[in-house]
Amino acid sequence: MEFKNTLKDVMEALVSGFDKKTIEENQEIYIKLKAMYEKEPNYFIDVIESAYHDFNTLIENVIDIPPSDEQYILEHIITGLYKHFHTQRIEKLEGSVCCYDKSSYIEKMTLKALRTQQNISLFADYKDIERIKENKERQAYWSPTTVKDTDEAINLFWKWYQISE
Repeated sequence: MEFKNTLKDVMEALVSGFDKKTIEENQEIYIKLKAMYEKEPNYFIDVIESAYHDFNTLIENVIDIPPSDEQYILEHIITGLYKHFHTQRIEKLEGSVCCYDKSSYIEKMTLKALRTQQNISLFADYKDIERIKENKERQAYWSPTTVKDTDEAINLFWKWYQISE
């Protein structure tokens, strides 16, 4: 039972972040984590790893990601590394204008692709945007020009992450 409570405390801390305000707002959890770390640092790291794994499993189930070869990208989406990679890549290849919007769109579509287990095009236009009256078929500002679909987005990330060619 103590281990489950510790996992719960660690998961709450992981979700909330670790800035000064967070520590002040979660003083009880902070004190428990600090005491646990000081008592046995190696055990603390093991608990963090276990809690992180459990947290990812919970998120997979909350957002209904079915088992697949691609589901393992989710932990990198959760940490923000997937979006960060695409933001940096798009900034270098397409310029800094709207690179965050484009990487957010890639992330959103990747999550949809994981849920539906389909490859989804990342081309978007303005045909469903009522306030746009002309040139509705042009590529939307949030749609990347250097990544064609979610399969490519995932493969680009894995090639970078695994340092493969």
